Amino acid sequence: MRCRLFIFFVLLANTAETQTHKIDSIRKNLRMLNDREAVNSLNALGWQFFYYWIHSDSALKYANLARQKASAINYYSGMAEALVIEGSVNGRLLGHPDVMERNTRKAIELLKNETNSKGFSMVYHNLAISLAMQGKYDAANEAADKAIAYATTANDQLSIGWAKKAAGFSYSKSGEYWKSFENLIEAVEIGKQHNDTMLISISLAFIGRAFNRAGDPSKALQYYNQALQYKNPFVFIWPHKEDMAYAHLVLKQYDSVTWYQQTYRGDINLYTTDSAVRKKFGAYIYGFSTELQLARKQYDSLLVQVLPRLQLLRKGNDVFPLMVNLLTLAKVYIGKANYQTALGYARELNQTAYRSDNKQFLKDGYELLASIYGHLKKTDSAYHYFKQFTVIKDSMETVLYAGRTALYLAASEAGNKMRLLKKDKELGDQQLKLNKKELQKQAQLRNLFIAGSIALLLILVLIVRNNLLRRRNEQLLNKHEQSVLKRKAMELEMQALRAQMNPHFIFNCLSAIDNLIQTKQSDKATSYLARFAKLIRSVLDSYKNKLVPFQMDLETIQLYLEMEKFRCNDKFLYEINVEPVLLHGDFKVPPLIVQPFLENAIHHGLLNKKENDRQLQLKINLSDEFIVYSIIDNGIGREKAAEFKVRNRPEHQSYGISITRERIHLHNQNGINDDLVITDLEKEGVPSGTKAVIRINGSKS
Repeated sequence: MRCRLFIFFVLLANTAETQTHKIDSIRKNLRMLNDREAVNSLNALGWQFFYYWIHSDSALKYANLARQKASAINYYSGMAEALVIEGSVNGRLLGHPDVMERNTRKAIELLKNETNSKGFSMVYHNLAISLAMQGKYDAANEAADKAIAYATTANDQLSIGWAKKAAGFSYSKSGEYWKSFENLIEAVEIGKQHNDTMLISISLAFIGRAFNRAGDPSKALQYYNQALQYKNPFVFIWPHKEDMAYAHLVLKQYDSVTWYQQTYRGDINLYTTDSAVRKKFGAYIYGFSTELQLARKQYDSLLVQVLPRLQLLRKGNDVFPLMVNLLTLAKVYIGKANYQTALGYARELNQTAYRSDNKQFLKDGYELLASIYGHLKKTDSAYHYFKQFTVIKDSMETVLYAGRTALYLAASEAGNKMRLLKKDKELGDQQLKLNKKELQKQAQLRNLFIAGSIALLLILVLIVRNNLLRRRNEQLLNKHEQSVLKRKAMELEMQALRAQMNPHFIFNCLSAIDNLIQTKQSDKATSYLARFAKLIRSVLDSYKNKLVPFQMDLETIQLYLEMEKFRCNDKFLYEINVEPVLLHGDFKVPPLIVQPFLENAIHHGLLNKKENDRQLQLKINLSDEFIVYSIIDNGIGREKAAEFKVRNRPEHQSYGISITRERIHLHNQNGINDDLVITDLEKEGVPSGTKAVIRINGSKS
C-alpha cells in the first residue's frame, strides 16, 4: 500500500512540475507576443487553471484579461473563448450551469462575426455540457450534434473527439447509455491518436458512469480505474470516486465504499486550494455512505453532514446533489418518526425530480410519499403515491433492460471495430517493414555488383533462392492465416445463427419504439417495449438449454412474429394453429428451430410482394412422436425471391436454412431426408407462395 502511494505521489509531482513549467513558459512569453497571440496565451492560462490547477479565481482572472484585450482589438474568437472559460468555471467548478449557458450563448453571437468552425465546435461543446447539467437533455443533444458538425467542417479530429465527449455526457445524463458509449468510445480513440490524456480520462470516466447507471458495477469499475491511471486533476476532483463507491456498494464491498469516499475527500483537498471549489465538490462527499449510516440508524450524524450544505445546493442549479440530499433527509426523518418534516423534504424531492424529468428520483419520491402517508394513516394518499411508484418502477425496469441490451450491443460492435482497425494498422506496419527491407536489399545488390561478376552471380543465386523460399513461406503463412480467419468467421456465424436475433432486428425494433416515443404514443411504446424486452429474455433463457418445453418455444415464436409485424408496419398478417394435445403434453424441442423459415417467409416471400394481401400461416400438429410444423406463405415464391436477392444483395450468402437443416438432422438422428421439405406453391401455373414442412422428434429429452 505504501509503495503504491509513493508511486502515485511521484507521478503527481511529475504532472504538477510539467504543468508549472508550461504556465511559467506562457507567462514568460506574454510580453513578446502580439495582440492576438497574447489573447490566446491568456486564454491558455485560463484553461490551465481550470483543468489542471483547479483554481476558479486564477482561471477567471486570466479569462477576464483575455476578454478585455480581445475586446480592445475586436478579436471575436478570443472574446468568445474567454467567455467560455468564465462560463465553464462558473458552471463546472462553482455549480452555476445557468451562468455557463448564458456565457456560451453570448460566445455564439460573437462568433457569428467570424468564420471559425473550430471555435463554434468548442462553444457548442460547452453549451451541451451546461444544458445537460440543468436537465435540458433534448437541447443538450442538439448542441452536441452541432459541435460535431462544426468540428467535421473544420476537419479537426481533436475537436470532433471533444464534441463526441459532450454528446456522450449528455446521453449518459438522459439515460441513453448505448448512445453515450458509442460517442465516448470514439472520443477515447481520438484522444489516444492525439495523446490528449484529458480527453481520454474524462471519456473513460463517463463510460464508467454509463455502465454504473445501467446496472453493471463491475464493468463500470474497469473503466473508472482506466480513467484514474492518467492522474488528471480534473478527473480526480469530480465525484467519480463517489460513483466507484456506489459500484462497490452495489457489489456489497463495504470496506471499499468507505475507502473510496475517504480518498475522494483527500483528493479535493489535494488537487485544489480554492475554498469555493472545495465547498462545491464537498457537497458530493459521502453521497452513498448515507445508505450505510441509514442502515445503522446513525440519524444525528447524518443530519450534521447533510443539513449545512442544503441551502448551498438550493441556491445552485445543479439539481442532482440537491435531490440526493433531499432523499437522505426524508429517510432520516422517517427513521426518527418525524413524519411531517419527512413529508416536506419528500414533497420538495418529488417536485424537483418532476421539474428536471429525473425518473429515478421521481420514483424515490413517490415511494417516500407512499410510506409517509401510510405512517400518517392517510390510506387514500398512500395508495395514490404507491400506484404512481409502481407504474414508474415497472416502466424504468423495462427501459433499463432494453437500454442495457443496447449498451452491450454497442460495446460489442465498438470492440469489433477497434479490433479490425488494429488489425489494419498491424498489416500496414508489416507492409512498411517489407518495403523497407526490399529497399535495403536493392541497395545491397547495387553495392555487391561492384565487387565482381563472380561474387555477384553467387549473391544473385542466394538472393533468388531466399526470395523463393520467403515467398513460398509467405504464401503458406497467408493460406494458414486465411484458413484460421475463415474458421473463426464460420464459428462467429454459427454463434450468430444460434442466437437467432441479429443486431438489425434488435435496432429496427428499438428505432420503431423510439419513433412511438417521439410521436407521443407513450402507452403503445411502453407496451411494445415490454414485449421486446420479454422476447430478448425468452431468447436468452431458451439458449441456456439444448431443448426447451414446446409451450415455451411457442410463446417465444409468437413474440417474435408480433415484433416482426410491428417493425414491418403491419404489412402482413399471420395465423397460428396448434393441435390442443401439444399445449398440454410434455414435449421438448430445440429452441427457435423454425424461426429461420418464418424469417425467410416474411422477408423474402411476403415483403417483396407488391399486393397488400400478405398472409403467413403456421400450423403445428402431432404425428406419432414427431411435431410437424407447416409454414405457408402466399408470397412471391422462391424463384422470384432469388431474383430479388441477386439484384439487391448479390454478395450476400445465407447459411440459416442449411445450418437449421443440420440441427434438425442432428436432433432427429433418424437418417430420413424428408424431415425438412420445402415446396413451391402454384395457382394456375403462377407461383403463389411457399410451404415448408419441418418434422421434429418431440419425445427426445
